[in-house]
Formats: sequence, C-alpha cells, structure tokens
Amino acid sequence: MMGSMKILVTAGGQGTKLWPYSREDKPKQFQPIVGDVSSYTENIQTLLKKFAPEDIYISSKRRFIKYISEQSPQIPLKNYIIEPDIAKDRGPGEGLAFLRLSVLHPDEPVFLVQADDIRLPEDAFLKMVEDAGKIVAKEKSFVTGGIKATEPNMGIDYLKLGERLHQDTGQEVYAVGEFITRLKSYKETKELIENFRVVAHCNHLCWYPGMLLDAYKKHRPDWYDALMRMKACFDKPGEDAAIEEIYASMEKGPTEDVTKHVMNSPESRVILLPFKWIDIGTWGSVYDYLEGGDGTTNYADGKGVFVDTRGTFVKTSNDKKVVAVAGVDDLIIVDTDDVLLVIPKYKIEQIKDIQKLLKDQGDTEYL
Repeated sequence: MMGSMKILVTAGGQGTKLWPYSREDKPKQFQPIVGDVSSYTENIQTLLKKFAPEDIYISSKRRFIKYISEQSPQIPLKNYIIEPDIAKDRGPGEGLAFLRLSVLHPDEPVFLVQADDIRLPEDAFLKMVEDAGKIVAKEKSFVTGGIKATEPNMGIDYLKLGERLHQDTGQEVYAVGEFITRLKSYKETKELIENFRVVAHCNHLCWYPGMLLDAYKKHRPDWYDALMRMKACFDKPGEDAAIEEIYASMEKGPTEDVTKHVMNSPESRVILLPFKWIDIGTWGSVYDYLEGGDGTTNYADGKGVFVDTRGTFVKTSNDKKVVAVAGVDDLIIVDTDDVLLVIPKYKIEQIKDIQKLLKDQGDTEYL
C-alpha cells in the first residue's frame, strides 16, 4: 500500500444524460450502466489495490451516503466529505473537499478521481496516480491528465503541450503551454488540433489541497470567502446547517474556473493518460464503448432481437424481457421498471427536454 498521498473520489454528480437509469435519487455512478457493477464500485476496487482505505476520501452529496456505504464498506465513515444536497456544479463541491483535506492533511498531495469514468487497464491507471503524486511531492507542480486529440470535440477543453519532462517516470509528461477553453465552432476546433500540439483535457488533477485553496482565493475569491466561512463552522454546534446555508449562496461553476488559470502557469504539468479513459456521459458514449466498432452494429444489454436494423442500442433492467426492433436504425432504447425511452442517437440531447416536460407536469417521481 502506498502512503503519504490521499485519493479524493468525487461521486456527487447527477448524471442526467443517462436517464432513465440515472435518477436524481440514484445517479449513474452508483448504477451498473456498463457491466455488473457500478463505475463507483469499480473505481474503489481498483484504488484499494494500491491505497489503504484510510487514504481514500469520498466526496458526495448527503443523499447518496447510503450508496457509498453499501458499495464501498471498506472506506471509513470519517473519510466521507459530505456536500449539501444542492446542485452547484463541481467548483463549490470540490472546493469544500479540498478545504476538508487541507485541514486533515495539509502536507500530502491529493489525487482526484471522478467516480463516473472507466479506466483500463487498471495497473496503468494506478501507476499514473503514483507517478503524479511523486511529481507533485518533488516539484509542488500542479499535475493534470490529457489524451491525444484526433477528432474535434466541441464539449471539451484542450491543452497545448510545452516541452517533455520527467522521462524517468515512464510517463509521457509535458509542461503545459496553454489552457484553451472549449471553442465555439467545429472549424476552429479542427484547426486547433491540426495545427498545434494539443491534447484533450480530462482532469485527473493532483496537487496539494492548500495550494488549490490558494488558487481559489486568487481566481474565485467569492468561492474562497464562502469556503473560509464554512471552515469557521467546522466542529461547532449547528455545523451542517451553517455549511448548507453558505453553500446555497455560492455561484454555480466548474472547477476549471480556478484550475484553468493554474494550468496557464509554467509550473503546471500534463500526463498523457497511459490507459483507456472512457467518460460514460451519454447513452451514445455507452453504445460506442460497448459496441466498439463502426457504429452500425446492434448491441443489446438484455434480450434484444433485431430485424432489418442497424446501429441500435438496447438496455433493459428485466433480463427476461425480449426487446424486438425491426425496420429502424440508430436508436437508443432504454427500459426500466417505470420508464421506457426510445430516441434516435443523433437526437440524444432531447433527453433534457423530456426531463423538463416531466418536471413541468409534476411527474418528478420519474426523474
């Protein structure tokens, strides 16, 4: 077991794009979307091969504690970092986690693992975590992860690469030349990846929690001030209610509102991920991962029968139910106990319109 480094597993997201499996009261990271166990369980099982349970911290919303205790009983309860049940994007929630760790372990690097991703092979992932911690401990550099950009992707940020460093680790490590916030057009994105040495940014950050808080202070002072007011409530009567009130007042925003500035400094580093990283964010990405071909094969997680049909994905929670599809192409069909979703792959973003309609109709039990 490796010591002198902490792992922060973030598991508080809502996963709304994977509805109707992913629900407000049980989001995607706790559901067996791919395979027989949840991505949360899979990540914890992997991390426990290298790290002691007491070195792994879990950051999530209060209402998800039951799933955390069921799916990772090895992790001590004192290692739970509880966010209020308020959707604020990652910036405030991760800020609260960094704050807790800065009090508990100010002198140890923390590596952030998002629980809704799949990483294979796991040995390469664990080696990258270990090497990132060594770089941070040696240099105090901010470290993040990247993957080679081959196709334009409008939904992600990019990093220009500087010089290659740390060849002794066996990792492909570079200085960060520039952080580039996601561009507004396909043409601009295509030109970027064709004309510059760039990688797609994919988090996996590693740094000291106190240095992260210093970055919050510099780049999002409003968040920092709220976090310091929370800190003043630690270990005092009424702590939970006071933190919830302060948290509710924080503006929504991604952690990149802070870290993009850090990544633009000469001291930041990016490790090209030496493993396959699958961000299971939409049913389209689940299909792409499981089908693994040219997008024309049918895939059924359950009993699927396909006639004159191409590129269609079926997932059902009832392994005794036959889902028969004929004469249509490129559909996503997801069947749960109380919801059946049928939607073309190229219109997958309309799931949010369905959710809005259900909410407006008062049918929130289906969300």
